[in-house]
Amino acid sequence: MLARGGSLDSDDPRLDLLITLSDDSNEQVRQAAQETLARLPDIECARLLASPGLDSSVVQYFLEPTHFRPSLLPVLLSHPATPQGAVAELAARADTDLVSQLLAHLELLKTPVLVALKENPAYLDWQKRARASNAARFRNLAPDPIQEKGRIDGQKQLLELISVAESSDAEASRGATETLAGLSDAECLELLAAITLEEKIARHFLSAPNTRPALLPLLLGHPDTPPDAIVALAGSAGADLVPIFLDQLDLLRTPALLALKENPTYLLWQKERPTEGYVLEVDLLDLLIQEMETETPPTVEELEAAFSDAEGAVAGDEQEKGGLVSKIARMKVAQRVKLALLGTREERSILIRDTSRVVFRAVLGSPKLSDAEAEGFASLKNVSQEVLRLVSMSRKFMKNYVVVRNLANNPRTPIDVSLPLLNRLLPNDLRAVSSSRDVPETLRKMAKKLIQSRSS
Repeated sequence: MLARGGSLDSDDPRLDLLITLSDDSNEQVRQAAQETLARLPDIECARLLASPGLDSSVVQYFLEPTHFRPSLLPVLLSHPATPQGAVAELAARADTDLVSQLLAHLELLKTPVLVALKENPAYLDWQKRARASNAARFRNLAPDPIQEKGRIDGQKQLLELISVAESSDAEASRGATETLAGLSDAECLELLAAITLEEKIARHFLSAPNTRPALLPLLLGHPDTPPDAIVALAGSAGADLVPIFLDQLDLLRTPALLALKENPTYLLWQKERPTEGYVLEVDLLDLLIQEMETETPPTVEELEAAFSDAEGAVAGDEQEKGGLVSKIARMKVAQRVKLALLGTREERSILIRDTSRVVFRAVLGSPKLSDAEAEGFASLKNVSQEVLRLVSMSRKFMKNYVVVRNLANNPRTPIDVSLPLLNRLLPNDLRAVSSSRDVPETLRKMAKKLIQSRSS
């Protein structure tokens, strides 16, 4: 009767007896007890395990790999009867999936368990996966479990402070607000850098009175940050925050981009651009929004094919690794736009060949773009014709005679762009165009005609 669960419905359910009988010497009793335990639903097990007087042998049973149930993990970890040695053994032999489950309840793990987890080879595998996952993409490395527990505990204290600061008790609210204001940016960053972030904390630091520029990049990239809070701040951000939003362009979703585009501060910057940093052109922001919403992104293979001719421009060590082109090809369009604006010369030399209009326009709009790069772009024969057209429409670029000459000699330049440039060429360069077999015949004939008219 006990093996069939007869005591489980009583006032004093004896789960420990049932577990003892599952190892009974009598085969019939043993099999009946094992079947009863297997039939117990998780919710019933959780109810029985929540008993204050639970024997440690019961917890030990459910921590063994053959009997372990993931849904019971929070109850097992939080029960005072749980033997920490058994939890440490579980952590030491956990596979990657169980490692993830243990880390999801990090605040319940004691130091010996954390040490055992850290030494588990499966934890290293979890770290590799976490680096590539959305949950850890805002950090360079997956966190150490011991440090992570400290962050989670710190977040609990921070959450209490925020709750008091928002309470109706004026005196307590003032004290908590002063304490929050006294926290340094470094202290706040350490707490917010946990894999999990309390929504109330994120909303607090994204609200206008409490926003800190130093915390914004981490908050924008954290997967637990509520998107509506980012959108609200993007629409109201002042002059100190707008450049940070632009620097983190690849972390913004379409609603936030739309809010930023309509932000009065951002629109004002279009008229009175600052002398330092950069401001994304409104039409470039429109293009990015449009592409993210409607256009089908090119495949990695298509981008690598488009970038293949740029391999020679990549530094030797990067080229040997074959990493830079592939790395860029795997970026999303917003990430490539950000790289085009703020990246290196080598990266711009690749991105100017991008199939996305918004990306190569960002290259040409980069504040880091040099005259020498513009000259090189004007002579490229493997870029979109629109690149060359955009170069010809820039007053800054067209003040450079080398750019004018290179465009006129480039067979890729649209004929309606190259024809007007002939009038600006020096005699020797004009003769070179007139005899070139690369440029269109119409351009050659016009160059010859212009030479004759100048000599008459």
